[in-house]
Amino acid sequence: MLLVLVTWLTGCGGASDGTSLLEESSILGAEIPGLSSGRITDRQSGDRASVTKLYDVSGSWEEASVALAEAVRAHGWTIESVNCVGSGNDVIAKRRIGDSWVLLQSGAGATGAGIILSIDPNQAPPAPFAVTGSCAQALVGAART
Repeated sequence: MLLVLVTWLTGCGGASDGTSLLEESSILGAEIPGLSSGRITDRQSGDRASVTKLYDVSGSWEEASVALAEAVRAHGWTIESVNCVGSGNDVIAKRRIGDSWVLLQSGAGATGAGIILSIDPNQAPPAPFAVTGSCAQALVGAART
């Protein structure tokens, strides 16, 4: 029984390493103007580990999305796209952490904001910057690298 428990704990520890790596990313601890009450709401372990952090938006969600893009860039992520279709603005970025590319998907809208970090061993380097939809110049300027 002890051997089974040790094997299980070792397996869980290995799986959570990706989650721990993601949670240590400085972007998750960033103070972002217009966003408050940030809380991690989901953790997925394994080969495609992910961490989701949700925020409340105080004030204008358009201004919060600009601040979010600025924070993403300031924390060393390469933004590959902004998407302004529907009721929110999304920022997609990548960063190499250890041996893996980490994908950052973030967005701000009328109902709140969030950041999802995920590890995908098949990720490629960031694509050239692209804009989808009708994005405000302030957001495009904040996101462009």
